[in-house]
Amino acid sequence: MPPFVESMLHWASVTRNHFVFMLWWIWLLAVVLTALSESFWVEGRRRRLLERPNDGWRTIWLAVQLGVLSPPSRRRIFRQAKELLARGVSPAGVMAYLVAAQSLFIWLLIFIVELDGPQPVIGQLVAVGAALAVLVYGLQRTPERLWESARGSAAQEFSETAQTAPIGQGGPVWVRLPMSVVGQAYSLWWPMLFGVLGVGFFLALGQSPGYLSLQGTKGPLMQLANSGVGLLLAYVTGAPLVGNALFAAGLWRPQFLTFAGLSAFYLGTLVMPFALPRYFALLGVELSKKVLVWLIIAILVGALTATAWWWGLDWLAGVLGLRDLFESLTHSTLRPTDVPWFHHWFQPSGMGGM
Repeated sequence: MPPFVESMLHWASVTRNHFVFMLWWIWLLAVVLTALSESFWVEGRRRRLLERPNDGWRTIWLAVQLGVLSPPSRRRIFRQAKELLARGVSPAGVMAYLVAAQSLFIWLLIFIVELDGPQPVIGQLVAVGAALAVLVYGLQRTPERLWESARGSAAQEFSETAQTAPIGQGGPVWVRLPMSVVGQAYSLWWPMLFGVLGVGFFLALGQSPGYLSLQGTKGPLMQLANSGVGLLLAYVTGAPLVGNALFAAGLWRPQFLTFAGLSAFYLGTLVMPFALPRYFALLGVELSKKVLVWLIIAILVGALTATAWWWGLDWLAGVLGLRDLFESLTHSTLRPTDVPWFHHWFQPSGMGGM
């Protein structure tokens, strides 16, 4: 077996052992919260959104809440988006739901905190907020006729009568909860495998002569380059939901990418190859192309905004004489701070082993 492949499988095994067996409560917490969300919470959020289908930022906020509570299943997420579109929810509301459901859902937020630290979660919230602002601006410039055509196609699949949310679980409680757990296991085994192998690949690469870090400077050009690289990696690897959180840890901990690159990689799942046919089916080819262009712009702006957020905190802390208090937070724009288990694998330079 080639030495690199052997090293990759070794680190993948270490990742599996730590994450699946030592940190079992992390993924168990995600499973439980998602099961509760599917069984009890999403229906109420869905109904409130359908009561305010075109109420500006209130609709967007309700759509984001529904997205956060969605299960990590792209098939069900796009099915829910189609129902929202058919029931008259505004284009901004539909897209806000899709963005939140793929970049702010429960599994992802819990995994980011454990694998990458609390700073990237705060950055992810800032990045998604900025991305949504850009996307809403762009949607106002897409032809209304295309949205009406997409809405008409979606309406053929959904009647006006009330029904259970496509992302919810119906039936008695003793059926809903187990069905949610089974559904999560069915849809997440291969993203988890993808993420574990991805971590193994980049940790092995970090110990090889091929190691290359893009965390060389705080300059805006480097951050812009990292945003592009992070987005490109998300597209090329086809990083799936949940698996992208594990995979990102392999990019972040060995210091391949800056904070901007990490944010762009997280958001890049919005435009990964497996998602494109679902956009075409939901919106039609012509409208999807326009929306995807604005999504790419929104991802890059969101990633850079998240980095600028930390720089702004750093500057403000300096002005107020509180730099030491914020140092551990703003430091994350240059190099990941220490959180359990990943930081033992690399020295501060990004090289070395356990």
